[in-house]
Amino acid sequence: MLRGILTLLLFQLTGEIISAYWKLSVSGPVIGMIMLFLTLFLRNGCSAELATCSATLIKYLPLLFLPAGVGIFFLPEKFFNQWPAILAAMLFGTVIAIIITASVLSFCMRHFAVRAHNDD
Repeated sequence: MLRGILTLLLFQLTGEIISAYWKLSVSGPVIGMIMLFLTLFLRNGCSAELATCSATLIKYLPLLFLPAGVGIFFLPEKFFNQWPAILAAMLFGTVIAIIITASVLSFCMRHFAVRAHNDD
């Protein structure tokens, strides 16, 4: 598990360094996540330690969204009057994220299923 956490932190740190060095508008964690994705794609999977660490972090992922959701209730009056737009953005954003995630997952499952079938 420690090796998995260190791997995730190493990719995040590398992303932060790249973002700061080239003064990119993309955040370091996003760059690190893209680099991790490409590495795992090229290696055809991840190690057991990284899989265990990722599963543990994903289990607690909803806790990371709680502060942002609670913060909406403490917005200044000018933002509070715009609650229909905020609610619509949250709902449509969630639906769009689910659709895109399902599409990518479906593509990956078909792609890797074909690759696994051809390897046999």
